[in-house]
Amino acid sequence: MALINCPECSKEISDKVKSCPNCGFPFDDALSQNEETKPQQVELTGVKISGGKHKKTALFIILSIAIIATIFLGIKKHNEKKAQLAYQEEFNRYIDNLNTAQILMLSGGSDAEGLCNLTGKVWYNAIYEKKDSTTDKYTRPSGYFVSDFNTALANLYDASTTKATKEDIESNQILVKDMMKELQNPPEGLEKCYETVTELYTAYKGLTDLAISPTGSLTSFSESRNTKISNFMDLFDKLNNQIPDKFETNSD
Repeated sequence: MALINCPECSKEISDKVKSCPNCGFPFDDALSQNEETKPQQVELTGVKISGGKHKKTALFIILSIAIIATIFLGIKKHNEKKAQLAYQEEFNRYIDNLNTAQILMLSGGSDAEGLCNLTGKVWYNAIYEKKDSTTDKYTRPSGYFVSDFNTALANLYDASTTKATKEDIESNQILVKDMMKELQNPPEGLEKCYETVTELYTAYKGLTDLAISPTGSLTSFSESRNTKISNFMDLFDKLNNQIPDKFETNSD
């Protein structure tokens, strides 16, 4: 037998008693509770924990990610190819419009150049009374020279052939103006072409306007005509050299 302290009243009592003789604290309940609270040891024999299910889940996730990535890359490549084809179509269409604008301006510029040259010739021959088979009907319609070169110029611009040429030039100006609207938004890589065709249009407009309504003296008119014709042709050649080849299209 040994002496212990009661956990309730702290007095010494025998370890054999079932309850404290001083305060009545029951030792049987305390012992049973201590036994219940002791951790139970469980021995596992023949039990094998397997990670197969987790491995399958991880594999499924990896495969899913790979499939999604493949689909995403496929869609991306498809969209890139579609965008490239759309760009090539826009690029080719713009070059077609550039060529059309060139042809229209060359046609109107050629008519304007011819009319300007004839105007200058009539003007000169009327002032200096030079006979010429192409200008006599304007400078000397009655067999003798008119007294004022303005009369000769009026005869020229009242002629049916001159009126027809002026109408052709004015109609051409409308077509060119509409075509320039189509060229306002060049695709990437053709910005320089747009700058040049804009300069060409300015030169074209100056030349055609001069042909329709000549102004100034003979000297200033002749100088303006020569400058405008030269500038127009220089810009025409510049644009011609700038325009690249079109993309080859797949006929399949």
